[in-house]
Amino acid sequence: MKPSASRPRSKNIIITACVFLVGLMCWGVMMQDLYDKRMTSLRDHCRLDAVVFADELQQDFSEGESIVNGLAMSIANSKGRMMEDFDRITDYVVKRSELPIDSVQLLPGGVVRSVYPASKQSALGVDAFATPQRKLALQYAEQNHELIILGPTDPQSDGMALAMMMPVFLDVGASRPQELWGFTAVYIKVPDVFSRTVTNMDKSDLAYRLEKTGFSYNDYATILESDVAPVDPVSSTFSYGGCQWRIQLAPRNGWNVMSSFGAAAALGLVALLMLTALTYILLFMHDKQKNLRRLAMTDQLTGLLNRHGLEAVIKAKLNNGQLQQALFVQVDIDDFKLINDIYGHQVGDEALRHLAIIMRVFFPREAILARNGGDEFIIVLPTDDLAAAERIVRDFVSLKKEFNYRQTVYHYTISMGAAVYSADRADGKSPLDVLCDADTALYTVKLRGKNGCCRYTSGMTATRRVQMGFSLRDVVLNLPASLLIYDAEGEDILFANEELIALFECDDLDDFLQYTKHSFRGVVHPDDYDRVETSIWQQIYACTNRHDRENDAVNYRIITKRGRVRWVIDRGRLVQSKHYGRIFYVILIPDEQMDAMHAPSDRTDG
Repeated sequence: MKPSASRPRSKNIIITACVFLVGLMCWGVMMQDLYDKRMTSLRDHCRLDAVVFADELQQDFSEGESIVNGLAMSIANSKGRMMEDFDRITDYVVKRSELPIDSVQLLPGGVVRSVYPASKQSALGVDAFATPQRKLALQYAEQNHELIILGPTDPQSDGMALAMMMPVFLDVGASRPQELWGFTAVYIKVPDVFSRTVTNMDKSDLAYRLEKTGFSYNDYATILESDVAPVDPVSSTFSYGGCQWRIQLAPRNGWNVMSSFGAAAALGLVALLMLTALTYILLFMHDKQKNLRRLAMTDQLTGLLNRHGLEAVIKAKLNNGQLQQALFVQVDIDDFKLINDIYGHQVGDEALRHLAIIMRVFFPREAILARNGGDEFIIVLPTDDLAAAERIVRDFVSLKKEFNYRQTVYHYTISMGAAVYSADRADGKSPLDVLCDADTALYTVKLRGKNGCCRYTSGMTATRRVQMGFSLRDVVLNLPASLLIYDAEGEDILFANEELIALFECDDLDDFLQYTKHSFRGVVHPDDYDRVETSIWQQIYACTNRHDRENDAVNYRIITKRGRVRWVIDRGRLVQSKHYGRIFYVILIPDEQMDAMHAPSDRTDG
């Protein structure tokens, strides 16, 4: 081989090797960055879970607080004479509580004098001030007039319990300070009180540890821990009952993100950028959610501002010049009445709470969030970039919304209407005027099919309000046609309008349902029923085979409540309902021609 030929080859090999090594180094840096981002994302998910579970624990504690507080108020109002009614009142309260209550005690002067249930009578005479630690805790509760939580401790039972104790003060005169009567106490079984939260954490495949301090915020002590200890956990803390609580979470199988690296390597730089963007979004959501504040004037169910609180905050920001431009948004849950009617008001309340939680998580810190009443919410987004604010609103609409309630997952959608407020606008619209514009935009979304968002434009009010004047109820009640809806399987009648009730000469819907025995069979003349049933299903099957809409049309006789036999034309359609399964929508049209032809033979003695 000639030297002149070997030099270029060696140079090409060196350059190729350098490019490969540089590329390998760059890819290694990207893989390391991807690993870090995915680890951060996983920890943020756990951190959000910790916040939610901490909120569940506070809800459970609040029920116990309401019991001891109610007993304390009863004793104070009765000047300390509630002792005679203690067993009756406590039995009533305990049987209606979902908390795992071990016992309830009254401690006048700090000594146990009354205990519920009777099986806990061994606690009578126990002096709560006997131990130095309890004495300090009770003195703290007395000085600060607040609830304290002690324990877990053994309340003369087979298990451990948390003691929720509330000081009781009596008014002894206008010129004298209140006098300490004693304490009310509720002992809540441990770990039973945490069963709901533990179940949810187990379902999420999380290892957990619950800790609390003493009343003076000293070192944490473990109250509850999973069978697998959390490794390098994230945590959420909250204060309750004079103590600091901390819930720590980590994936049960450890912080393992290596399994997804094969797909990440195949996707390359695109996957890296997408995951980076997702990570930044999650961090952004977390940071903003972490910094949300609880304002004084809030809605009791959701923890958001109520309408009065919203107006107060907007007024304060206007006075301080902090609200120069903003996007006002009206929000409501689609078909919320249907959620209440089908699943019950408890599920409806849970949907409202869930929407409030994800609103706090999703929207930025400067956003003003409020519940306007019912299923209506208001969002005020102060912004210098309206396009960015509208993108946030659209992203929130498209966000999947589901929650778990009593081991069942429920889904729902929302509609949002937005309008722009500007302090220097020529039209001089106030924030309340802009809220009305946002409400009009919301109705526009409803007209377009719900589950969307819309920004208000001038001239929208007159057009949309006219259309909204024709509600579905108005159309159904005033349409000159007899409408019937019934279950295709059991033939139970689900709906009948006034026109149909009048056709059968009944007084009202209850009268009609009683006359027809709540069934489509009761609508059809008994001699025609078999023929009608066969004809309907034959037509339905024929439409199915042709891939047409499943319609049918058939003539038959009906007998009104007054005994008149009339002919009708039945035009029906079989549809699949999300909530009721397969149902028939039917229009009954009086067939006057057939009535005239068969009147002599069809007349009855009615």
